[in-house]
Amino acid sequence: MREATVFQGQRGLIAAIAGVSVGVNLLILTAPLYMIQLFERVMTSGSQATLAALTIGALLALGFFFVFDLLRQRMAARLGARLDARLGPALFEGLLRGSDQDQPEGVSPAQPLIDLTELRGFVTGPAFIALLDAPWAALFVGVIWLFHPVLGMIALGGVLTLLLLGVAGELFSRGHARFAADAARRAQAAAEDFLRNVEVTRAMGRAPALAGRWADAAAMAQAGGALATDRIALMTSLAKFVRMALQIAMMGAGVSLVLAGQMAPGLMIAAAILLGRAAAPVEQSIAGWRALMSARQALDRLNGALARLRAPRDGLELPPPQGRVEVEHATVIRPERQEPLLFDVSFALAPGDALGLIGPSGAGKTTLARALAGLQPLSRGHVRIDGAALEDWPEDQIGRHVGFMPQRIELMEGTVAENIAGMDPEVAPAQVVEAARRAGVHEMILSLPGGYNARVGPRGERLSAGQRQRIGLARALLGERRLIVLDEPNSNLDPEGEAALARAVRGAGQRGATVVVVTHRLNILAQLSHAAVLEAGRLIRFGPAREVLRQIGRPAVVPAAGARPRALAGRGARS
Repeated sequence: MREATVFQGQRGLIAAIAGVSVGVNLLILTAPLYMIQLFERVMTSGSQATLAALTIGALLALGFFFVFDLLRQRMAARLGARLDARLGPALFEGLLRGSDQDQPEGVSPAQPLIDLTELRGFVTGPAFIALLDAPWAALFVGVIWLFHPVLGMIALGGVLTLLLLGVAGELFSRGHARFAADAARRAQAAAEDFLRNVEVTRAMGRAPALAGRWADAAAMAQAGGALATDRIALMTSLAKFVRMALQIAMMGAGVSLVLAGQMAPGLMIAAAILLGRAAAPVEQSIAGWRALMSARQALDRLNGALARLRAPRDGLELPPPQGRVEVEHATVIRPERQEPLLFDVSFALAPGDALGLIGPSGAGKTTLARALAGLQPLSRGHVRIDGAALEDWPEDQIGRHVGFMPQRIELMEGTVAENIAGMDPEVAPAQVVEAARRAGVHEMILSLPGGYNARVGPRGERLSAGQRQRIGLARALLGERRLIVLDEPNSNLDPEGEAALARAVRGAGQRGATVVVVTHRLNILAQLSHAAVLEAGRLIRFGPAREVLRQIGRPAVVPAAGARPRALAGRGARS
């Protein structure tokens, strides 16, 4: 299947804009032709009627010019709107699905959306119109040549000089402009990263150091931008000089030809007007060259993002899952690491089972949790739900039955109810309240000013870490979830919150859901049916929680590469 491109499906509108540009540029000949007729007919005949007819005809032609020019600008605006409407949702959904994770380090995750905004601004701006008009300079130069070859050579030499200045500006400033744009994006990403950690920065007195690091990144962007701007400014000033020198040369040569009787005065004035129209879009293109280069870079990045865009997995909708989970030889390897994050992990859970994942930091618990939720692709092996590999389920279907609570809870700007509902307006209020009750957070929410309508602020900053964590638990329990994965759900909870978490896990199991809890606190294991111990990415113990708890005091031995530990419990459990 052919890859999607930015302007795919827009050829008709682009052709219409080009067609209207034909009319606009042909009607530009109105003023020169009117001037010629004035000198050739009206000045010699002295006819007022001819003058009136010519003037009315010229005004009608200018009326059409106004309509065509307005129509062209409105169609360009429609082109920008259509690009935004067609690509915006697809790019944003692709970002949400993790389809564009190959962004260079230091680049904002939302760069494709920024590029789309920049490209839309370009196609609706004056630089785009100037580019459409620039090729018509050849027509105007040809008409001037018909007036007299000497004037035609002056016009041709001037326009070619302007074009060469534009090309030189592109070659001299391309590298600096690209470097400046990349450096500016890195500086912006660094600023966003530093501001996310503003409390630590202020508390530990690191503001001057971080400000210095940002200033260094910003200085690199400013230096590259200054060099690119200086070179473009040089070419722009040279273009203005050439254009004014052309006008002087054209008028001087024209007067000389008129005095020699080789040209009528009207043709001389018409040639001067046409030269201005031929040089103007070329000069404007040079002035807008930086915008053109930025738009071209944005276009290249957008085409790359569209090529990486991963479409949602469609296909036959399977029966609603019951929650049977099987992990088969799950392995995750990263090129930048010598050791795998996960290696040959296998086990099985039945509906209603609750598994606690424990182990030292860096053992691979979060990686396994993300793989269970479909967020971490496996290098080898499969995660199966009801016998079907996770990648074979239609995303939208399986997503309705998987609840996930990440280790770091960041709520979205909005109300408590909207965050529990995942910002989905179709979720009924009763479902929101039921999820809060399941998580044991209903009373806590009612105690907030505004209750379920309380606004949480950016990233939930108006709530405490424990409150955010409990609301994140309610979000994971919303609806009929058959697999619930909780990554460190009790890291910020007080005893009351831990008791509510234990009740929520028991309740989910009683409803037939399969629950996986990543934890460092072993007391939660008493509420779970199974436990698994990970170490260095390998599963070294798996079985009933009580049995694993009895063994947990003994030193864990990492099995040899390729070996799998013996399953300790559960029919069909493998390890």
